[in-house]
Amino acid sequence: MNQHATTFCPAYRAIGVLQEKWVLHIVRALLSGNRGFNELARVVGGCNSATLTQRLEQLEHLGIISKATDSEVTGKLARSIYSLTGSGRELQSVIDAIDTWGRTHLPEDPIGDARAVAECAEIEVQLT
Repeated sequence: MNQHATTFCPAYRAIGVLQEKWVLHIVRALLSGNRGFNELARVVGGCNSATLTQRLEQLEHLGIISKATDSEVTGKLARSIYSLTGSGRELQSVIDAIDTWGRTHLPEDPIGDARAVAECAEIEVQLT
């Protein structure tokens, strides 16, 4: 695909955004509700603070998430609360499609990572 074609291809541009490391993990974590930075970092797992900050800024700039200040915190520094915008919530079907594909086509890992499986189940429960 030449440069001109990729500039105007919505699928190409969307994949470019969604393929960034941690983006879909962040979106998936926010599908279950608003989260502060530290909670989001814990749920996403494995993403360093600088990268998480960068991805959150990128997603906010793109209108996928919004950032608000927790106004109920008094006498302390207010914390940032992140949530999905309408555009971000529309990614639910993308996450669902990836989940379905993974369950159908990827072999189970007999060794498994118990922590990751537990976190995945926790997020799925929160989504329902």
